[in-house]
Amino acid sequence: MTQTEENSRSRHDHTSETMDSESLRQLLEDGELDTLRWEDDDISLRSAASNSRLPYDKLTAQELVHFPDASDSKASTNLYLFIRNKILQLWLLEPNVELTSEDAIDQLPIPFNSDRRFVRRIHGFLQRYGFINYGNFHRLASALVLTSKRKRVIIVGAGAAGIAALKQLHFFGFEVVLLEARKRLGGRVHTYHQKDSSVVADLGAMVVTGINGNPIVTMMRQTQCTPVRITPDCPIYDEYGKLVDQRKDELVAEAFKKIGDTASYIAHTLGVTEVNGKKLSIADAYNNILEMLELRMQRRRLKYWQIYEEILEKMKQVQNEITLYKKSAVFLAEKLKSSDGSIPHTLDPDSRLEQDILRRCYRRDLGEAIKRYDAARERFRNLETTLRNLKKQEPSEVYMNQRDRRLLDFHFANLEYVSGATLEKLSLQHFDQDDEFQFTGSHMAIRDGYGDFLTRLVTSDVTAMIKQNAVVESIKYDQKVVVESCLEVAVYMQISVSCLSQLLLAFKGSTHDNFHVKSFECFGV
Repeated sequence: MTQTEENSRSRHDHTSETMDSESLRQLLEDGELDTLRWEDDDISLRSAASNSRLPYDKLTAQELVHFPDASDSKASTNLYLFIRNKILQLWLLEPNVELTSEDAIDQLPIPFNSDRRFVRRIHGFLQRYGFINYGNFHRLASALVLTSKRKRVIIVGAGAAGIAALKQLHFFGFEVVLLEARKRLGGRVHTYHQKDSSVVADLGAMVVTGINGNPIVTMMRQTQCTPVRITPDCPIYDEYGKLVDQRKDELVAEAFKKIGDTASYIAHTLGVTEVNGKKLSIADAYNNILEMLELRMQRRRLKYWQIYEEILEKMKQVQNEITLYKKSAVFLAEKLKSSDGSIPHTLDPDSRLEQDILRRCYRRDLGEAIKRYDAARERFRNLETTLRNLKKQEPSEVYMNQRDRRLLDFHFANLEYVSGATLEKLSLQHFDQDDEFQFTGSHMAIRDGYGDFLTRLVTSDVTAMIKQNAVVESIKYDQKVVVESCLEVAVYMQISVSCLSQLLLAFKGSTHDNFHVKSFECFGV
């Protein structure tokens, strides 16, 4: 039996035991696992690419850098995409067993496996960048060897990122040690287990935020952790234990979203990220936006009361007109009444004509006064209606009252919780840099706790590499790196400061024994 046949056989023998779990069927909505088992049609391969955070029908910018030959023609692009998506499908179907390049070649249909070197390149790329062979899986091939002399790496912090880095670097063939200051693993992930009970509670990170394309879902299958769907409903209770009105909750949540959108617009569209040389934080932006919203509210109130005053002034003028027209009508009515008798025959013709004309003028003027009186009354009623409607539209005295601000503070606190820092320490320019990489789909919790999940990731092959109660006191570097801890570990590395900064940002660790820059670029440490 060849090595390829042995690897393929072993991989099939180690099919994921959690594949048929009802909870994972619900977790991967719409039967995505079943979809992956379909033949090599568009649906199954689309699902594999989507669940690996890659576009199904095109190369990413990173892939174009590593595979310029795959973009030479439409045929070469389609060939690359089929092989890449098929390898992803094979991995996701059985993530408990390492997918070797030989196994991938063996399971690719003819003629797609004819260029074995091309398949190995694609497999190596996917493995190098963590699209396959990550988490807990049964290894079939021997450990990767970078050079004749194994490189050594120190990782600082046994949180989720530190544990993931430990496992991947160990798989890549590095000699790794992980320093953790606490006597427990997990970092911000910490699960409380009640004694003599199955009750658990996550005190830190607790939510798998989105399952579509989330590698944690794959690792949950590997570690046989049970997911629990989180309802999207999030009732909020006030300080008196009363349920907050849903409409009020929705309005405040919408206000929070608009404030966040405004902050993003200021930073990324207007390009305003600092004032007088001082970098703006999210707290600075949010406070300024709230102050501007308050100013806008007060301007609205000023405009409102100006309109209110104008209406009252018009009503006063119209009321004066009504009074005047009423007096005129009463006066004319009296005059007309006094002249209603017959004209004496003793008057000469001119006087009689004058009296008749005067009586007619009184009647005409009375009709005109009554008409203007009625019109003024109608205008007054219209102004009253306008005033009543205006009163219903009176702006709030403040943009957000104290109770609403408490609700808004809940959303601010939640943002701090998910960010792991106060708003004052979050950069306005960079705090949302990972928004485009967020996972969609349902949110999940882990029945036995997030901490239990991370503990299961620490398998026996890496346990001895973790040093707990090892406080890193300092990391000093110029052309060399020195890590000082309570274990008296001194580490040196010949590497540029810029590359070191990338290392510290990525894994919070350092390496030694002349770890060359070329190795950085190759393995992305």
